[in-house]
Amino acid sequence: MGLWRSLSLPLLIGLLLTDTVPGEEEIPTDEHEVEESDVIALTDLNFDSFVADKDTVLLEFYAPWCGHCKQFAPEYEKIAKTLKDNDPQIPVAKIDATEASKVAEKYDIGGYPTIKILKKGQPIDYDGPRTEKAIVERVKEISHPDWTLPPEATIVLTGENFDEVVDDADIILVEFYAPWCGHCKKLAPEYEKAAQELSKRTPPIPLAKVDATAESELAKRYEVTGYPTLKIFRKGKAFDYNGPRETYGIIDYMTEQAGPPSKQIQTIKQVQEHLKDGDDVVVLGIFNDDQKREFGIYQDSANALREEFKLYHTFNTDIENFLKVSAGQIVVMHPDRFQSKYEPKMYSLKVKDTITEENIKDHIRKHALPLVGHRTHANEAKRYTKRPLFVVYYTVDFSFDHRTATQYWRNKVLDVAKDFPEYTFAIANEDDYASELKDLGLSESGEEVNVAVLDTHGKKICKIP
Repeated sequence: MGLWRSLSLPLLIGLLLTDTVPGEEEIPTDEHEVEESDVIALTDLNFDSFVADKDTVLLEFYAPWCGHCKQFAPEYEKIAKTLKDNDPQIPVAKIDATEASKVAEKYDIGGYPTIKILKKGQPIDYDGPRTEKAIVERVKEISHPDWTLPPEATIVLTGENFDEVVDDADIILVEFYAPWCGHCKKLAPEYEKAAQELSKRTPPIPLAKVDATAESELAKRYEVTGYPTLKIFRKGKAFDYNGPRETYGIIDYMTEQAGPPSKQIQTIKQVQEHLKDGDDVVVLGIFNDDQKREFGIYQDSANALREEFKLYHTFNTDIENFLKVSAGQIVVMHPDRFQSKYEPKMYSLKVKDTITEENIKDHIRKHALPLVGHRTHANEAKRYTKRPLFVVYYTVDFSFDHRTATQYWRNKVLDVAKDFPEYTFAIANEDDYASELKDLGLSESGEEVNVAVLDTHGKKICKIP
């Protein structure tokens, strides 16, 4: 017994000090856990201290669940190894943006993976190919001692230079911002990238910005009450900006805005095609070569209306004779499908010396709708906002085989609408507005035609014929 005790005590101690149990194989450690990575993991706690004294740092903001991030990970490891061997060494780091929320917010991270290069603490967006070759080349370029940030393409405007710059520009986009505004900070990199791209255009389209908190008089002059507020200026005249607020959306919108506000029609055939095949109002300014002032007023009006209507102009006397109007007039016409015996074929406005831009805009808007038009999802926000609105739902189809049936019911509506010109009447395809009919309780009515009135309070009143 004493011998057993003397033998078992050392054996017991040995077992307690051993990592493995006799009779069991040691489980190998996952090689990914022990494999050394050259990518440094940064968090909210260590980010600032790590980048503080670094000249250049490559950063990847990722999300653990992001498929693109997982796909990019091996390439990023190769990039880290290459830049580690660089002389001088360039650190490569990654930040889990779902955990390091403060850092992600600081750099306005909105998608994954997002790659940025820090140069002396200044973030530079990387938008190139996600390959080792492309990223390493860009990082090395920025890390060069002589490299400096390119000057901003966005023009800084103040009370001293605003009028000079804006009055001289055929077109310029101006952002009124506040330094503390979160939305402004988010817009800033998108706006600058758009400014860089549009500056390369021929001719260039300038983008500018105004600190509205410092330039309060400018903000007051243009009734800036929120940030950011964007306005388009044409030779000093302000127009609201209603476009996107991301780089390529700004580029596309401003490129379109830089074009002429009305398109020139040169032949009678073009007019006929618009009337025969069109589905929206036709606005045509008719001028001769000597009417530069009248044409200029029309163009100013067209700029203000370019997002509501497609506008046209002509200097062709044959078109003038075809329409039986004289030069210096603006005519509003509806396509053949929307004309009726209760309405004139056109509404004409003479451009006199006393006419104003507001007169022209009022004329076009007043006659933009036929007595009974076609309400669609594409035009309802621009054409059918006035209330009350009487809508007649059925199978609306203006193709050759179905237009007779479509016009049959439209003519029925015209017979009513002619007596109530103060109201807006429209037909609508029941399939396109199935959800609206369901809300109205009409989807199961069993009727060929359904009618509803959309009133000023947002209420929908239905009537089953």
